Formats: sequence, structure tokens, C-alpha cells
Amino acid sequence: MKNIICIIFLCVIHVSFSQTDTDYEKQVENITKFINAKDVKSIYDSFTDDFKKETAFDGFEKTILDYHEELGNIGATEFWMEGEQGNCYLLEFEKASMVLILKLTPELKISGFTIDEY
Repeated sequence: MKNIICIIFLCVIHVSFSQTDTDYEKQVENITKFINAKDVKSIYDSFTDDFKKETAFDGFEKTILDYHEELGNIGATEFWMEGEQGNCYLLEFEKASMVLILKLTPELKISGFTIDEY
């Protein structure tokens, strides 16, 4: 009986501290909105402090703005798969498709963010 109670307790704790698909979808929606508006700072402000230390704002901003200038706005996003480095989303820019790899902490801060060629 104690084992069953412990298992239920661990499942409840895991669920309460896990990010949901909705959490990821909301974050991808925000990222899309911010990229299309060229508001890179709002994305960067969502990073964890540790990820900010690894990712300089100037370089991140240049990369995102270069993608936007070269590829246009993002028109659609779609969940692709869950990978070791985070959830992968297909980003449909006006001129090309790219993949966003996103990882969130339990506090819904971004701890991993990569845009790569599809």
C-alpha cells in the first residue's frame, strides 16, 4: 500500500512540475510574434540566467534579425517531434522552412533555443 501511495505521489509531483504541450505552444506562439515584430529582446528576456550567460544578446539578436531579413515573417508553426535537446517545431518563414528546438524549465523559462535549417 505504501508503494502505491509513493508512486501516486511521484506521478502527481512530476505532472505538477512538467511543462505541458500547451506551455510549449504558447511559448512558440510568443516567439513567432516577437520574431515577426523584430522584438528579439522579449525572446531573450525569456531565457534562464544560465542560458543568457551562454548566449550573448548581440549575437542572438543579429542571428534572429538576419533570419527575418533573409527569410521574411513566420506564417505558420507546427510541432514536429520531441528530441533529446528539446521540442522541435517546424517554422514556415515566407521563403524557407526552419526548425526551432526549444527547451523550457519548470518555471517556463527558455533553457535551450536553436533555429536550424530544415
